[in-house]
Amino acid sequence: MKIFFGMQNKFITATSLFIVIFTAVVGYLLVNHESRLYTEDAVNQAKTIAGISGVIFTNALVYKELGLVEDINFTDYLDYYVSDLMQKDRRIAYMIVLDPSGKVLSHSDIKEHGKIYTDTLTKQGLEDTRTTVRETMDEENGLIADVTAPLRISTKNWGVCRIGFYLSGVEEKINMLKNGIISIMSLVLIFSLMIIGIAGKALATPLVKLAGIMDQITEKRDIKIQVPEFPLRRDEVGMLQNSFSWMLRKLREAAAEKEKTMDRMIQAEKMATVGNLAAGVAHEINNPLGGVVLCFKNVVKGDLDQEAKELHIDVINSGLGKIQNTVEELLNYSRKSPIRIEQTSVNDIIKGTLRLVENAFCKKDIEIVKKLDPLMPMVPLDPNRIEQVFMNIIINAGDAMGDRGTLKITTGTDQGLCLVSISNTGPEIPPEVLSNIFEPFFTTKDPGKGTGLGLAVCKAIVGQHGGMIDVVSKKGKGVEFQIRLPREGI
Repeated sequence: MKIFFGMQNKFITATSLFIVIFTAVVGYLLVNHESRLYTEDAVNQAKTIAGISGVIFTNALVYKELGLVEDINFTDYLDYYVSDLMQKDRRIAYMIVLDPSGKVLSHSDIKEHGKIYTDTLTKQGLEDTRTTVRETMDEENGLIADVTAPLRISTKNWGVCRIGFYLSGVEEKINMLKNGIISIMSLVLIFSLMIIGIAGKALATPLVKLAGIMDQITEKRDIKIQVPEFPLRRDEVGMLQNSFSWMLRKLREAAAEKEKTMDRMIQAEKMATVGNLAAGVAHEINNPLGGVVLCFKNVVKGDLDQEAKELHIDVINSGLGKIQNTVEELLNYSRKSPIRIEQTSVNDIIKGTLRLVENAFCKKDIEIVKKLDPLMPMVPLDPNRIEQVFMNIIINAGDAMGDRGTLKITTGTDQGLCLVSISNTGPEIPPEVLSNIFEPFFTTKDPGKGTGLGLAVCKAIVGQHGGMIDVVSKKGKGVEFQIRLPREGI
């Protein structure tokens, strides 16, 4: 269907339809014109024969009236003339000479001699003062032109001469003409369609290529695909190709600039999140650090036996290891890194994120409830950036709940999607805030306590992975963030 409605087929169909209609109209007008000429020519010949014959018959009647010709010779003369003319011109169907009363003086059919005609054509012919033509239909011979020529000199009327002229020959010529015109028009039409097809293809090919490239960009959602070099053209198609190349170049530049801006936003939000984590991280470091300092002092004093000394050294190494792990996790989170898609466990990312915040949440009396699907499949994503999404939402939830509440995290799958739900028991979000919650630099926090980029960055990161993020807030039920990621990747 798409191919049928393509520009090339539309052009060929429209042009072909125009040519067919134009050819049919021209052929119809040409056939009608030639048919009229053939008919007029045949009728004029019949009128000429009737006129000449009328003069001859009139002279014969004058001679008879003057007594110069006897009745028998007069009749023989008329019959001879009629018979001779019928033999010379096979187009004549009949020839009749009538006196003013309609009596047959001479007829191509000898059986008709002496009869009196009272038919309409005869009456009309006797009334006419000039040569007239009327068409009649004969069952055997088809259309006949009945020509009547009055036998008159001034006001003297000797009767009328009627000649029937076959028009079947004209019809045969017209049919031959129709067949010839149809043949010629068919050849012209076929040749025109071939030319149109070639011209349509030549016109549409570069546009089809452009459309194909646009389809690839649309389907793959990638403006970085390789585009072939367009041949140099100086017509409108060439202008379109140049405009397309310019537009694609500008889109690539804009996409590159957007990616740089997004990287800067992500890094800025990461650093803001690190500041929010400082209290919890300080506690994670201070606890083992206090034990390390105490054990180190005891070892330095030298009052310990060998067994106690080794025990203190183990405590020191363990504490330093905990401090090192905490610092590494914090550095890994804050480190700027390019997007890197790999098969990753969403459950493991959530667990790693919670390790950084659970101590701070425990100090606030915030309960963390995890319902992680044990059958959760591996998902192609960038673990570092998805971890930032979870971290931003979890920290915002902690800020919203204050010193008490419940954070619930659920994972699962549905119809090829990986589902993550992060809900809290904090206050509901007003509708006017909810509609702008993912807008950059939009925040309800006090000045200096938020950048307004957190959720905007979250939406951008999830979008980079081909997923979606929504927020639901109902009175008395807190706030729930719903994240959907494709299991098969982008």
